[in-house]
Amino acid sequence: MTLLAARTRRRREDQPPAAPPATPKEVSWETAEAEVMPLLGAAGRAMLAKWRRDRPSAVGPLQGFVHSRVFEVHPGDVEPLLNPPMKDWPFRPGTRKDDWRIRSVDDMTGGEPLVLAMHRFVEAHGRVPSWHDVCGWMMEPEVLPTFVRPAWDMYNALPEQERPSRTRWQMAITWRIGNAYLSFLREMDFLSRMIHHHGIALRTHIVVDSVLKVDFWCGASAVCLYLPNSYRERKASPDLVRGRAHEVCLSEKLKAWNAVARASSSDLARLARSIREDAEDWH
Repeated sequence: MTLLAARTRRRREDQPPAAPPATPKEVSWETAEAEVMPLLGAAGRAMLAKWRRDRPSAVGPLQGFVHSRVFEVHPGDVEPLLNPPMKDWPFRPGTRKDDWRIRSVDDMTGGEPLVLAMHRFVEAHGRVPSWHDVCGWMMEPEVLPTFVRPAWDMYNALPEQERPSRTRWQMAITWRIGNAYLSFLREMDFLSRMIHHHGIALRTHIVVDSVLKVDFWCGASAVCLYLPNSYRERKASPDLVRGRAHEVCLSEKLKAWNAVARASSSDLARLARSIREDAEDWH
């Protein structure tokens, strides 16, 4: 297992961009299952069976989704969104987490993980959404039922004496969506740099990410991102029955608490070398 710790952020990659790898660009659930299940074995099948049992409303939306245009996103498309003026972030400057969070909204689950809405935007529009885009997208009729409408249904179902103000509830909804958006940007930054700067044809699928706890894979190499915080155990990397799991810790010290953590160029270069070595070992 390879542990990579992110270092100081660089504005550019150390080496010239690698040629994008020649690999099929579409990843459906069928493709993902065929490629990832041999790495996970019986444990993966058990995790998938439990998910189907516990979250039946999620099965159709997640398994029916196909990633395609997400692999065409370039690092230059993502980087401007990582450091916008603070007024354009999901949360106002100087805000405190406790001013925004409401536990029941944080814990609310529906048929889809929130980050899937951002992936749907990429597939529909061919670009990474800004925060302004996300706010509008979550209110689109086809996306509204995934989170915003159920959140307001929950609000209206509360006894009147237990309801916070509507403004306070809206802040909690924004907080939850904003956290999903920041997570999405971390993954898009990582994926685009690995593909287009380091020539590694990483694959991803929302079911593999959300259910099987593997963010990306390439052949027999699984890649799992995590932040060093209290949620680490909630997405612990799975044990593989074959191949190798590379854990990437995005631990650089950020200037703002709501900034997007990135892996350094040197860490990504080492990961790329390890994945190529894995491929040689397995062939």
